[in-house]
Amino acid sequence: MGRGRCAAVSLALGLAVTLSGCSTGGTTAVDTDGLPGVWTGSGGGRVEFHADGRFSMKGIPAASIAFTWSEPRNGAIRVSGAGTWRQDDVAEDSLQLMIEAGGSFPTDEEVATLMVAGDGPPQVLFFSTNVDKPYGYEIKKNP
Repeated sequence: MGRGRCAAVSLALGLAVTLSGCSTGGTTAVDTDGLPGVWTGSGGGRVEFHADGRFSMKGIPAASIAFTWSEPRNGAIRVSGAGTWRQDDVAEDSLQLMIEAGGSFPTDEEVATLMVAGDGPPQVLFFSTNVDKPYGYEIKKNP
């Protein structure tokens, strides 16, 4: 990855952390121990988290993700993809999804942010969209 791209990723992650303070979500930490499994939202959206730090998603409304580098292929209104997840180093109520090229995304390192919407049980997460509409698409873990 080029030096400029690393700086841009760092800026994007920093912005996501800053925006998390403006969210309508709580300040409860993401339960990373309870994260592995299938999480679903309305309309068939699905995110599967693995204990090894990988995830895959499909059927997520494109309007629920603030895209860092590119728009989804072919103007998709629902997106799919895969990559790695990690809890934010600063804001424990945030989870970073580093989406790799493939699926709906033509470039590497698209970034999405999930935040805690409700403590639960079960815990509810939502995709953080942008400063104008921070609260996005909710997902809940399947029992």
